[in-house]
Amino acid sequence: MMKKEIKTKTNDFKELIETNCLYIDKTLFIKEIIDNICTPCLLLRPKGFGKTLNMSMIKYYFDITLNSKHLFYNLKIWECGSKYLNEMNKYPVISLSFKELKANNYHEFIKKYKILMKKLYKEYEFLLKSPEFDDIDKKDFKEIINCENYILDNPIEDLIRFLNNHYKRNVIVILEDYDVPLLEGYSNGYGKEIESFLEQFINCSFKDNSEIQKLIMTGVVTSFAVETNNINVYDTTYATYQDYFGFTENEVKEVLKEYDLENTFDKVKEWYDGYLFNKTTIYNPISILKYLKNEAHAFLTYLSNMGGVDLLKNLIYNLNNKQEILNSYEKLLKTGIIEHINLNINLDLSNLEGNKDNIFTLFMFCGYLTPNGFVENYEDVNLKIPNLEIRKNLENIVRNWFNKEPLKSFEFTEYLYNDQLELFKENFENVVVDSFSYYDVPDNNNGENFYHAFTMGLLMSGSNNYEITSNRESGYGRYDLILKPFEKNKTAYIIEFKVSDLDFDKTINEGFKQIDDRRYDVSLKDYKIVKMIIAFKGKKLKIETR
Repeated sequence: MMKKEIKTKTNDFKELIETNCLYIDKTLFIKEIIDNICTPCLLLRPKGFGKTLNMSMIKYYFDITLNSKHLFYNLKIWECGSKYLNEMNKYPVISLSFKELKANNYHEFIKKYKILMKKLYKEYEFLLKSPEFDDIDKKDFKEIINCENYILDNPIEDLIRFLNNHYKRNVIVILEDYDVPLLEGYSNGYGKEIESFLEQFINCSFKDNSEIQKLIMTGVVTSFAVETNNINVYDTTYATYQDYFGFTENEVKEVLKEYDLENTFDKVKEWYDGYLFNKTTIYNPISILKYLKNEAHAFLTYLSNMGGVDLLKNLIYNLNNKQEILNSYEKLLKTGIIEHINLNINLDLSNLEGNKDNIFTLFMFCGYLTPNGFVENYEDVNLKIPNLEIRKNLENIVRNWFNKEPLKSFEFTEYLYNDQLELFKENFENVVVDSFSYYDVPDNNNGENFYHAFTMGLLMSGSNNYEITSNRESGYGRYDLILKPFEKNKTAYIIEFKVSDLDFDKTINEGFKQIDDRRYDVSLKDYKIVKMIIAFKGKKLKIETR
């Protein structure tokens, strides 16, 4: 039997079905949407879990302008009976995505939003010939296509009305990635403006709108705008819809068997399983499909960016209480688990700074962490790294924030491992000059944490030769970093970070004195020890070893 082609670069349901490509049947999601009387709803899932494909499926099923029976014949929804099949191609559908509304500032966002509305309205230009259109409606319609000023008179509310008048039926609205501009806004300093925009957008378009049959929104995080407009939120802790985003274990076993790869199941589970959606274990679908498609069936980090990276970077490096976060992040990489987190499901993105619970709730929303067991309530939850793929992402995430191209971190630990200190200093300084040119490094203790986190991330991802510890008690104080080699005949390193007033020699001498006075070397008695001071002011630095 010929194996079905695997397509990983399309989220078009029709294309997958008509070309007879591999498709894991999620059509019972349609039944749940029909049965669920709670509308509007927001479905929260990390990036890469099939939200866009499912929304494409919803559009093809309900869109009144289509004839979709051939797409759903012999799929699971077909067996559900006339109650559900009679809903097929019955409603006008508005489908839009905010995915491309990434912008550096609010003005640029509004410009992109107007272009998006123009494209959307062009799809429905046939409405201009509708007998239900009066001259005022036509004028409003043409203003939007011409990108004129219409922000306060919301165009989606008008389009819903236009479609309802034309078809004499309520409208199904699909809004994907509603939170992309929100995450971008808070990453670039205009989050409050986006929050206000979304609150008005949702309120004007959807709230108490009797012309809407169903409203389905998707995203990664919730927001104040959602909370204030009484939208039903279904995150990964809910039982509702738990099986329809991502692949279940049985689905993975079946598809591995279809491609004669059932003997690789244990390793597939180690690399791509581990997400807990309510009580169901879920695999990342993009990673599974790319693994199947890879001719060598190599176990790689196929999904390298789960989303939200810029916001997470800004949060970690602009925290008032950085040390707690750095300690928690280091412990997470070492043990795979972070304990005692109070999940803030209704996450206030304007109030994340300095709050460990909020930070790691955001990590969970973005797919970097998952509950380590069924969540009965949101207090005192343990979160874990779901699988090996995500562990590797987390190991690389700090260093990749600072570079357009991935760094070869293993080289830095190799330099230290082989006592090539001059090569380490030279390359480290080059990386800082190249990388930190994109960022403002504060000249204070926050700057010290900035360097600390960068160096820890840089070394952690190449730490096969070392046990790396950070901010532990040793002697009479807390050191910054210690690299203890697994082989006793190799050199151990004590690394301290110091803010300088540009008298680097004075700062460096003070650093070495601190290491000696506070006896940071007590845990390294059996090793040859090199003490390293990294002194800096902003992007200028000097490294010295003794």
